[in-house]
Parts: sequence; structure tokens; C-alpha cells
Amino acid sequence: MVTFGTLTLAGATTTWTLGETTVIGRSPEADVVIATDAVSRRHLEIRFEFGQAILTDLESRNGTAVNGVHLESGASRRLTDGDVIVVAGAIELGFVDPMATPTVPRLGRLSGVWIDPANDDVWVDARRVDPPLSARQIRLLHILDRADGAIVARPTLIAEVWDDAAADGVTDDSVTALVKRLRARLRETSPSSGDVIEIIRGRGIRIVRHDGA
Repeated sequence: MVTFGTLTLAGATTTWTLGETTVIGRSPEADVVIATDAVSRRHLEIRFEFGQAILTDLESRNGTAVNGVHLESGASRRLTDGDVIVVAGAIELGFVDPMATPTVPRLGRLSGVWIDPANDDVWVDARRVDPPLSARQIRLLHILDRADGAIVARPTLIAEVWDDAAADGVTDDSVTALVKRLRARLRETSPSSGDVIEIIRGRGIRIVRHDGA
């Protein structure tokens, strides 16, 4: 059978394949059987017309909602990838359209380090750093990124990265240790990138910009 889409049951690994026309209900004759009393025997139908998924409530007793919007009895609605369908106010299904263009994160730069300003995700050579950096690591990286390759003196880093601590309580070793941890995390994400954070002895620290960044 040609797969036109899939439904997934919230909180479970259950998945149903949708054909050109799929009836969902309590009846054993339904294409997708949900054996719950609240669900009507023929509760709703999903059909595909010209590449579009159309959901129709089949005059169900307890109703159908899509993305929190209740459908009138017998009403239809076009589905899009990621829509949430609630059957009889009790069963939550997710609709997946295999033909939908996937949504991907903005990569920003294809080489070097890039920080997504929307959520502080960090990318190295178009690979996202996962798990995310620690709060101090991301703060340090922001400072170096803003400097855009210029050397940042250690006192400046201490004042901004450790703004919650007394400056005289932060040692050079603390700065060096943080830089090394950050370098290691970035190198783990893209081993071919080398060390993108450079320590300039006696002067400070800078970010190394790659060609094409």
C-alpha cells in the first residue's frame, strides 16, 4: 500500500499508516481502531486529495479537535505536518506528512563557530554542539564572538564571565580551565575544525575565524 502519511499516538510508540482514505473509529471495521467507548464507531476520516490531507469529522458523538480547535459535527479541515488531532476529547494523535519539507535549524555559517541568537545554540562547521554548553562557556564564547577575532584581555573576560563573583577571587587558572573545556567541547563537535579558541600568552584570548565564516 502506498503510504500517504502516518498517525502517532501521543506518549506511546504506536504508529498507523494512512492510505488514500482512512477511517478512524471504535468499530473493528475501521482502518484505525481505537477501542475506547468515548470514540464513535466511525469517528473521523482522513483522505488525500491532490496531495492534501483532509480530515472530516463523521458526525461523531464526542467530537474532534485539531490543534485545540473543535470541529463542528461533519466539518472538514486540511491537515499539515505536525498537526495534533484529539479524538473524543481523550485520544491525542500526531499527523505526519512524509512529503512535507522538513524544518531544519538555521546553520548561519558553514565553517567556523556560529551562535544562533534566537536560542544560544552553538554550531561548529554546521554541526550543533550537543549537549549545550554551560552558562559560563556560552558567556565566554559570546564575548569572543563579539570581539570578532580581536584579543580579549583576561581581566575583561573575568569581569563579564564571572560577573556574579568577586574579580579578585577568580584566578588565571580558572580562566584557562574554562577555555580548555570550551575548546574541548567545540573540538568534540567538529574534530576537523582544530582549536577555534586561541590563548595568546601574556595578552589574552581570541576566537579564530576560518576562511568562509
